[in-house]
Amino acid sequence: MSFLRDGGVTGDLIRSIDWSQTTLGAIDSWPASLKTTVGTMLHSRHPMFLWWGPQLIQFYNDGYMPSFGQGKHPAAMGQRGADCWQEIWPIISPQIDDVMQRARASWNEDQLVPIFRNGGIEEVYWTYGYSPVFDETGKVGGTLVVCTETTPRVLSGRRLQTLRLLVDGTVLAATPRAVLEASAEIIGRERADVPFALIYASDPTLPAPMLVKAIGLDAASAARVVETVGDRLLECALDSTPRPLSAPVQDTDSPWPEPVSHVFVAPIASGPQRSASGYIVFGISPRLPFDAAYRDYLLQLAEGVSQAQTRVEALHIRAVMENERNNLLQQAPVATAMMTGPDHVFQLANPLYQQLVGRRDLIRRTFASAFPELQQTPLPGILDRVYRTGEPFVAHEMLVRFDRNADGMLADCYVTFSLEPLRNDTGDVYGMMVVAIDVTSEVSARQRLERAQSERETLLHEVQGANRAKDEFLAMLGHELRNPLAPILTALQLMRLRGVQGAEKERAVIERQVRHVVRLVDDLLDVSRIARGKIELKLEPVWLSEVVAKAIEMASPLMEQRRQRLTADVPGELVVQADPGRLAQVVANVLNNAAKYTEPGGAISVNATLEGSIVRLVVRDTGVGIDPAMLATVFDAFAQERQDSDRSQGGLGLGLAIVRSLVDAHGGTVMLTSQGKGTGTECVIELPSSSVRPARPSAVPEHHAAPVGGGLEVLLVDDNVDAADMLAESLRALGHHVRVAHDGVHALTIATDYVPDIALLDLGLPVIDGYEVAARLRLQPGWESVRTVALTGYGLQNDRERTRRAGFDGHLIKPIDVNDLDALLRALQP
Repeated sequence: MSFLRDGGVTGDLIRSIDWSQTTLGAIDSWPASLKTTVGTMLHSRHPMFLWWGPQLIQFYNDGYMPSFGQGKHPAAMGQRGADCWQEIWPIISPQIDDVMQRARASWNEDQLVPIFRNGGIEEVYWTYGYSPVFDETGKVGGTLVVCTETTPRVLSGRRLQTLRLLVDGTVLAATPRAVLEASAEIIGRERADVPFALIYASDPTLPAPMLVKAIGLDAASAARVVETVGDRLLECALDSTPRPLSAPVQDTDSPWPEPVSHVFVAPIASGPQRSASGYIVFGISPRLPFDAAYRDYLLQLAEGVSQAQTRVEALHIRAVMENERNNLLQQAPVATAMMTGPDHVFQLANPLYQQLVGRRDLIRRTFASAFPELQQTPLPGILDRVYRTGEPFVAHEMLVRFDRNADGMLADCYVTFSLEPLRNDTGDVYGMMVVAIDVTSEVSARQRLERAQSERETLLHEVQGANRAKDEFLAMLGHELRNPLAPILTALQLMRLRGVQGAEKERAVIERQVRHVVRLVDDLLDVSRIARGKIELKLEPVWLSEVVAKAIEMASPLMEQRRQRLTADVPGELVVQADPGRLAQVVANVLNNAAKYTEPGGAISVNATLEGSIVRLVVRDTGVGIDPAMLATVFDAFAQERQDSDRSQGGLGLGLAIVRSLVDAHGGTVMLTSQGKGTGTECVIELPSSSVRPARPSAVPEHHAAPVGGGLEVLLVDDNVDAADMLAESLRALGHHVRVAHDGVHALTIATDYVPDIALLDLGLPVIDGYEVAARLRLQPGWESVRTVALTGYGLQNDRERTRRAGFDGHLIKPIDVNDLDALLRALQP
């Protein structure tokens, strides 16, 4: 039985049958022609079937097995043809007989041959050929069937044709009811897939959908279907599965004799929200399995009706909208027109547009005929481009010259307008909408304003020049004031370093007055920086108690001079987000202000509390108080009450202006209150609290002068002889070795045989300034590693930036504190 080897499932099935009990006898006795045919068939992947002998005993291969469905296989193997195919034997037996008796082959394409499978008779289509198989005697021994089931293709083509007819048949329907009528006529043409159908329409005014059309059913049969599903349409539609009928429907126009026992409900969804506007109840063919393709087809039929209704509704909505649009455009508060076609024919022009262009006879005229005076301007090309490309166009204040009176006189008109393309359902441009605004009066007014603005800018430029000159004057004033103060302060510090005894009171007065002048200069420069927005804060979490302690140290000379009592209660745990130096300046200014306006022997207090997320710092004094009329302007620059002739610490009236600006920059508030003359003053500063706890500063060891011979080598260059000599003596007293030059040329001469550790250079040197001196010194042999420090009376931020870019390692502002200078030198030492 080698011909059965590797014959698949059917080969194994043939071997399992006792053929000796059949008319064919045992396999070994089979004729060679039968074995050859069966072997060829089993080893083919194409569906094949064989009837053999007078009784037409059946053989088939694995490729044919799916065509059986459920019910015939495996009993069909070895069975008589007439017993296996009783349902179609009247159809196929004449063709088989033609082959067996006359050896006449046949061929059939997409032939309907309903067979019993899957529990019922199914509508099945085949493309097949019947061919004779000759035995050893040369007679026809059997009929070979080579076949292909084409049911899916035939059904798909049939259904596709119906869907196309549905689209074509509803395209001219103008109302939803007409869509349903046309759809019913087309669905009723093909009853093989849809034996019957019921079409329902939903109406919001009715409690339930209404049956509007029955297809393929008489009234009694339709009533039985309605009784089963009529009140459950929505439920059945959402279920998307067949529903059994309570009584199968027999009286239909179906081509099949079997009754319809199941229905399928599909929704008709239309409108923008795709809400159900109706339902179709489809009778399901008794000869087709309800598979995914069948369900999709019925849903597509319903969707075709849905799309047709949506189109009708869209056309209706579009007509309503276009009518509404035209009404709105006619009443629009701006000039509006609508043109269609490549020649730009006016279909609408509202009264404001007619007034703008000076034309009333625009409707159904082309743009060219309506505006001959504009044909040589860019406008016709712009219109053509919008129509051709579909890209909108916007023009701002375009000059258009209209012949408004039709007298040949052109009037200048500035127009802001837009051209918006209009598209049809397919997206093609069919016209454009024009929206225009006459801005001639606005343009004229703006041109006048621009002329005035130009004059204002010229004046502003002059003011800015004057402001720059003021800033430069203040900077120069600070420099010129600091230069003579520097040797005075340095001489006082040198006397202290040398331990000079006597005249301590007089030296204290001189030092106090010098530092007061320095503060006045700093206040002037601070106000200038604040006015120009040049103050930059370096915010960080800081202990408020440390800031207040530093401020008290800064303000204590004046309070000590006036023998005033100071009490402070600032809890150590209060933390604010602040620039510690600037905040200390704020508190010091407030304390100085309190000291100035409090009589000798008076009292000043500083208290701080935490109130929610706000730290509240209060400075109170028992001084002269403030006139209520002054409270509104007390924080303005240069604002001061009249002072008595003996009040020598009056200042410039800038302290509180600086306080308010710096507090504002910290995100806080400041307020000054007083009950009037003789009642004292209270200043309240409120700042946001910080939850971040900064580290406590480590103790700084007290600085002592270095022993002679243990200091640094220093080259000091300053054209102010007094300042240079006093500073040099102070540095020597601190243990440093100093050589002095009073101009840049002398410094360069010294540098040929002297290489110090550090060079202190005044920037304002005659002939060669400090920047040039520093650059030349770095070119001297051995000077590559020498550190340079700038000495200057200029302390603005851009001054510091300039010295940093020039390569200086430090920037000190005159007058210079000797201890600060010594600390810097030792920090910079190699």
